[in-house]
Amino acid sequence: MRNIKNIDELSIAEKRVFLRLDLNVPLNDENRVADDTRILASLPTIEYALKQNAAVMVCSHLGRPIEGIYDEKYSLSPVRNYLEVCLGRKIKLIRNWFGGLVSIKPGELVILENARFVKGEASNDPEVAKTLSGMFDVYINDAFATAHRKEMTIHQLPMKSSIKGCGFLFKKEIDSLREVLGSSRNQTLAIIGGAKVSTKLELFNVLSEKVKCIIAGGGLANTFLKAIGHEIGNSMYEEMFIDSAKKIIEKAKSLNTKLILPTDVRVSSDITQELNSRIVKLNHISVDDVILDFGPETMRIISKEVNEANKILWNGPLGVFEKDAFSYGTRILAELIKDAPGYTIAGGGDTIAAIKKFIDVDMLDYVSTGGGAFMEFFEKNGNIPAIEALNPEFSS
Repeated sequence: MRNIKNIDELSIAEKRVFLRLDLNVPLNDENRVADDTRILASLPTIEYALKQNAAVMVCSHLGRPIEGIYDEKYSLSPVRNYLEVCLGRKIKLIRNWFGGLVSIKPGELVILENARFVKGEASNDPEVAKTLSGMFDVYINDAFATAHRKEMTIHQLPMKSSIKGCGFLFKKEIDSLREVLGSSRNQTLAIIGGAKVSTKLELFNVLSEKVKCIIAGGGLANTFLKAIGHEIGNSMYEEMFIDSAKKIIEKAKSLNTKLILPTDVRVSSDITQELNSRIVKLNHISVDDVILDFGPETMRIISKEVNEANKILWNGPLGVFEKDAFSYGTRILAELIKDAPGYTIAGGGDTIAAIKKFIDVDMLDYVSTGGGAFMEFFEKNGNIPAIEALNPEFSS
């Protein structure tokens, strides 16, 4: 990560360490942690700081409360309770830390209440950051999933910090993404799925210059199919982005980048009509059909590309995988990537959910905790707000 220091390259012993994590985890109806993935991923950095006898202040957001207003619904209390079990120690939750006054001793761990309760967090307020910067000696960011956001504890606060760096998870994320970004384009395959092409236009534009082949899946593939004149029936697509899709197709062609679209699909009259679905070639889609998954012919084409690639980037499902009748394409893709000879990396909430449904997450080389950050890292060639702010050359 060029000039960015890792936590184990900094002197943090007995120092006050502000540790920005992403503990924005789902809670169940009993207000308990429902998925501990992000908590467990953050433990190595927390434990390292404590072993250095640092005074550790953990900061995170949770949900989308109204900025500057305390709301018990979005309290980090359930996360604190879960961390107490993980670490085997009592942890104080500090509600009023917004003035920058926190009393903490070396070897102690506290959790600062939801960062979004701070007025100035969402607006990335530099004056609030200046005030809070006096409460710690070292700033560490281990929240890659939020790295694309210009929020105060992610961007302006480290900009005001003279000693700063990243945690182990952040470094692992960046190193894994750079593994793909720095590859020869002739070796790399990108699989980009999801509902809307509008949210991934820039990603397609950038990847068309960096990879040998892009597979378009999910609802966004419908917009590409419509752009080249195929009947897609009542399938979801984005009319206002047809021209953008055409430009991406032309750009990929001019760069000799293969853009793979489905040649056969599973259709039904409605997403609820699972028993009445059928596999059809593109020229047999009727005006009443809805495209809900890829077919076996398309998956054979994809299988060849997966097996020939040295690096594989996967973001987004190929169909409505949550329903068994329309999960074939995504399931086969997961199994192909699991056994792929090349380096495999996946990211995005729906992608991770699909992986967990069909295979063991550990069967991929790396599964990113980031969604928006994962995509924006590629879109902006790694130049995202948190990385910019951690660079020692950018301090104010």
